[in-house]
Amino acid sequence: MIKLLYILPELYLTNGITSYVMNHYERLDHTKFSVDFLIAKGADKKYLDIIEGNQDKIIQTPKINDAHYKQFRKHAKEVFSTTKYDIVHSHDFNWGMPYLREAKKQGVKVRIFHAHSMKGSEKFFKRVRNDIFIPRTVRAANELFACSSIAGHKFFKKKPFYLAHNAINKALFLYSEKLRKEIKEELAIDSSKKVIGYFGRFNERKNTLFLLSIMKEIIKTRTDIHLLLIGHGALQEEIFRIVAEDNLEDYVSVLDPRDDIYRYYSVLDLFILPSLYEGLPVVGVEALFNGVPQLYSNNITKEINLLNTITYLNIHDDINVWVTEVLKLVDKKVNRKEVDLSKLVNYDIEKQAKVLENKYIELVNK
Repeated sequence: MIKLLYILPELYLTNGITSYVMNHYERLDHTKFSVDFLIAKGADKKYLDIIEGNQDKIIQTPKINDAHYKQFRKHAKEVFSTTKYDIVHSHDFNWGMPYLREAKKQGVKVRIFHAHSMKGSEKFFKRVRNDIFIPRTVRAANELFACSSIAGHKFFKKKPFYLAHNAINKALFLYSEKLRKEIKEELAIDSSKKVIGYFGRFNERKNTLFLLSIMKEIIKTRTDIHLLLIGHGALQEEIFRIVAEDNLEDYVSVLDPRDDIYRYYSVLDLFILPSLYEGLPVVGVEALFNGVPQLYSNNITKEINLLNTITYLNIHDDINVWVTEVLKLVDKKVNRKEVDLSKLVNYDIEKQAKVLENKYIELVNK
């Protein structure tokens, strides 16, 4: 039995790292792998039930605080003194760093650091901190993974790394006219309206408030456009405040994270990600399989544009440039039932889960 420890920030719905880990975890051969999850925040019931059902466990770290790194080092010693792991797969370079370093001290054979983003933070202090932590995390690992080439080169410079694709269950995300009709009825959106959507964290990095600015401009000339936001995060209360104060209730729907997110892609006429930075977003892969047109900031890697369905704009362009492109794309006729799935084969979880499982076994045996 191979003992595996996943290190990741949280186990929440609409979180890309969580989706990556759990998509693979659910398909692991649990007769060969015993898995622990080390998380710094919380977990949604869906994932708790899956993990408990496999008789695996979750380990909670001390509360995240830049002044508490001594606590993380102490906790890391406790974790690795009580359990012998064959693999540590870390998806965090910040608070996860002392755990990966302790794993090295304790002689864990396979220590993976997995890069999911292009950079660590927009804030100066955190960038300085991360410039210290990232090299230490890289040195503590003996295997380097990245979700995209751009993320790998950003974090690992000239070091070789393994490209671990952000794969999903493709069957769930294929376009459905039935679901499109159901969701419009469920959300009381008129059947004639065009829907643009964003699914993910509500925070500065994702630039979520920019979407509300776009909607405020759109409704000056068009009332047949609706914005659907699904997720949660630090900006959630601010979003509700803006929607109320600017009388956007008829034009914006805000939903909590959900375990049936796949149903909501089919209602969209445009999927939009105005992120300040990303790696290779899992939601972008989901949108590809659905065939919905996408509008992204130019800070998102072009690697994901496998079907030429993505339009990129400079995040610093005038908002009217974004508004014009949104209106152009929602009115564009596309055939979403003819997605070329052969171009997306590396993002099919049924293939990639077995690839990763074999990779784990290969690394342990090596």
